[in-house]
Amino acid sequence: MRKVFISVFITVLTFFFFSGCYDAIFQEIRTEVELNEGSISGFINNIVRFSAAGSGREFLIISDGNLYIKEASSASAGNWIKLSGFGLPEPVSYSYYDGTFSGEHIFKVAADKDHLYALSYAPYYNQDKSRNVPKDLYLYECTPKAGAYGLPDFSSGWHRVDAVNSKIKEYVSLLNADYFSMDASVHLFCTNAYNPEHRKAYIRVGGSSPYDYNIINNYFWVVYELNGGSPEVINCSDKSNVSYNTSKKNYFVGKDVLGAFYFKDSVHFTNTLNPTTNESKSRPDATFAYLAYDTEYLSSFSLDDYNAASSNAEGRVIVHTYSDGSPEYYEGEYSLIKAYLAGVSASRKYTDEGGVEKETPFEGVARPDAVTRTYMNTDSTICSPAVCADSLLMGTGSYRSSGDGIYRVSLDANGKPALITSSFVTNAADVMCKPYIVRSLLSVEPDVTELKNTIYASMDYIYTESAAGTSIENRGMWAYYPATLEWNRD
Repeated sequence: MRKVFISVFITVLTFFFFSGCYDAIFQEIRTEVELNEGSISGFINNIVRFSAAGSGREFLIISDGNLYIKEASSASAGNWIKLSGFGLPEPVSYSYYDGTFSGEHIFKVAADKDHLYALSYAPYYNQDKSRNVPKDLYLYECTPKAGAYGLPDFSSGWHRVDAVNSKIKEYVSLLNADYFSMDASVHLFCTNAYNPEHRKAYIRVGGSSPYDYNIINNYFWVVYELNGGSPEVINCSDKSNVSYNTSKKNYFVGKDVLGAFYFKDSVHFTNTLNPTTNESKSRPDATFAYLAYDTEYLSSFSLDDYNAASSNAEGRVIVHTYSDGSPEYYEGEYSLIKAYLAGVSASRKYTDEGGVEKETPFEGVARPDAVTRTYMNTDSTICSPAVCADSLLMGTGSYRSSGDGIYRVSLDANGKPALITSSFVTNAADVMCKPYIVRSLLSVEPDVTELKNTIYASMDYIYTESAAGTSIENRGMWAYYPATLEWNRD
């Protein structure tokens, strides 16, 4: 039987069966807010910033099977432009006459300074198991330029990234088809920084998986930095049939990587989704970083805290392990925070009372004191932060469980979060409520207050709409515009 693939963040069930929040909760909203007819409805994995070279304008890109772009400064609902042609695959369609699928479903996007990336799958019907499942997976790249009226010009074309796609194909061929590839993992992600100079994109093939049906993820994995059509291996398993670049060993990236953010002149990798910073128009270099490291807690640290933590850690960090079990070390002074975020093992060098130099190994770097935590009181994974001048908004949910809606944490003038959550001054909590999964949040201007900002959210739910007690119309893009002072479908 042909072996098939699915990402850790999207199952085939996602494509066909996701839904939202209990209608009774929405009833109060409907009596006060007339809901728009949503222009983008469906599973939307993330909202990504990008700039076409030479345009001087900022755009957003999303996918729900197709690609859509919108100018970030747009102040009204809708206005999303659907992309097609120039090498993009045709959307998925099904022929009842011969019982076959055609086309591809784009489910994830990413961007770096100059390039856009899209990850798609082609489905087929597995007659033996009576299921619609992905058959092939493809990474595409495009380099948009400034075009007419300042809009991005995609005429240079979307191209498959062969070096990555061949590795995905090899990985998929090793999976156990009896599990519908639920043990598989291919993850496209990016820093999504406000400053275009700090935008980097990555893809992990193999590695971290939500299931343990197959040990393939433990010994076959590779992480690429995407540089247009020239991806570079930054870490890998020795059995992934690619060479480890030892010059990249200070990157601190492993098989469980889920996110990345740019902070103090370098990229930091995390084992959590969508970390972010307070980078903004008035602050091109971030002074605070935010990420969820535990279900109930938001973690954060300032630039001063980071510098202090960097100055007192000298030792060896295991950054790669060869097939014979021997480790590759990064040696010298390193950041405890950076090592902690990446989940690496390390050892500490020190001199004992007798003046003898010693080294103490320890498994996994413990949370440094410089990393503070805010109690969120949620039993769902924190997966999508958005920074405003006065607050941090946090969406919740995961690939296989209900969400807990959205939370708000106040920020002081320096960007430091409060230790507990606070109430919204908008209707956000009524819209993004339990059991909604808020997969992605983005505030257009992080140095503008919540009330005066333009903010986007993608919402989803699991199981069927009847089981969730809501309408499928509530699934998809929502937005807050300061002119309306309310969240509504976008």
